[in-house]
Amino acid sequence: MKIALFGAGKSRFLKVFTSDVLKKLGEYGELSPLINKSNLEENSAFLGECEVAFSTWGMPEFTEEEIKKYMPKLRAVFYAAGTVQYFARPFLESGIKVFSAFAANAVPVAEYTFAQIILAAKGFYQSAKCYRILPVRSHFFANSATGNFGCKVGLVGLGAIGSMVAERLKELDAEVYACDPFVSEEIAKELGVTLVDLETLFAECDIISNHLANKPELKNIFNRKLFKKMKKHSTFINTGRGAQVAEYSLALSLILHPSRTFVADVLKKEAFPYINPLFWCPNAILTPHIAGSTGNEPQRMAYYMTEELERFIGGENTKYEVTLESLERMA
Repeated sequence: MKIALFGAGKSRFLKVFTSDVLKKLGEYGELSPLINKSNLEENSAFLGECEVAFSTWGMPEFTEEEIKKYMPKLRAVFYAAGTVQYFARPFLESGIKVFSAFAANAVPVAEYTFAQIILAAKGFYQSAKCYRILPVRSHFFANSATGNFGCKVGLVGLGAIGSMVAERLKELDAEVYACDPFVSEEIAKELGVTLVDLETLFAECDIISNHLANKPELKNIFNRKLFKKMKKHSTFINTGRGAQVAEYSLALSLILHPSRTFVADVLKKEAFPYINPLFWCPNAILTPHIAGSTGNEPQRMAYYMTEELERFIGGENTKYEVTLESLERMA
């Protein structure tokens, strides 16, 4: 079996597909050099015989015409990263299966979110800031934090990440609410959450965490109307998408209500944070998109896809297939 490797740059590709992973893949067939749009023609003969392909961040975008021309025998693409929105549709419409390591990339985001929820419930951010101004003992801040016992946590979206966060929250004595129109009461019960609408979630919860998919219709869904409902000393966590937050409205809310906290790993324009009003809010805690796979964590995605290949060629049930239908709901 011949296996195609797609990627924009070698260093980025090898961050995910280490030498150990490539050695493992080599046991299943002959590997191509790293293929992208610039060397597509020179590798066309090899690519024409490939049955499966592997890629990660930097996957080239191919048209249906290019897929039919250069990849006539391709059966499946294994994408060792998260969202496949930008490249998957032409493959799916050509009858080629697509698999994504979204679940692997969801793990570090869920871990990051769970950690932020615990810290927020303890009043960590507000007390750390205030302690530098007025260094008194912890009882001074006792009324500004709920603590984790009885804390009301709201999850917006119960996809791969939101569900993982909900599972981890079972470790706490917290009340967990969620807003997700695609989730049934049965699934909600399994996850230990109570389904509510978005306005109720913002009004009732001490901590709110966003895990919505990246959809154009969700732009600025978190707006002034919702921010006005937030409780005193509440925290809003965003590891979803910056475009979903009306940032000027949120900044105004944080200025008018300094006891509230915003924790975010994403902004609308992450390359230029200085022009973002949230950057200048002392009660906005911002990190530079570190919630996803960093350090050695990207390697987990390659292992997930290697295991998926084993199931695929072994005729077993696969776990991470993306269909045209599921693509509509995914980030």
